[in-house]
Amino acid sequence: MSFITDLIKEKAGDILGNVSIPDNLKEQVVGGVSDSIFGSIKETATKEGGVDQLIELFTGRQAAASSPVTALAGNIFGSDIAKKLGLSPAIVSAIVPLIPKVIETFTSSKKLDVNDLIAEVTQAGVADKLKDAAGSLLGG
Repeated sequence: MSFITDLIKEKAGDILGNVSIPDNLKEQVVGGVSDSIFGSIKETATKEGGVDQLIELFTGRQAAASSPVTALAGNIFGSDIAKKLGLSPAIVSAIVPLIPKVIETFTSSKKLDVNDLIAEVTQAGVADKLKDAAGSLLGG
């Protein structure tokens, strides 16, 4: 398990603690939220304009609630992961609106190292694009 995935799971676990989830599914749901967020970041990083979307999200120029990265994470969770776990529509409708909060706390975490994130979610070509964009953004 990676540090980034662990950090997302930590934040998801904190925020989802108040949702009524059957005990036998809690860990899987937290893992599913984490997987949907991580999957959204990875998918966004590889598509046209995705690097810019990630930079806007991780620098706070775009709120998590209005980010296409967040919308994609909600779609991944609602359409793929929730079905695999057999979650009821009521549980899904309670969890999906919390995904922006998980992303917001994850992206604002002092523990988050953008270089680690870049290394973890991207392949070499995309990682170079992200590093170049982040370097120019940060004056480096």
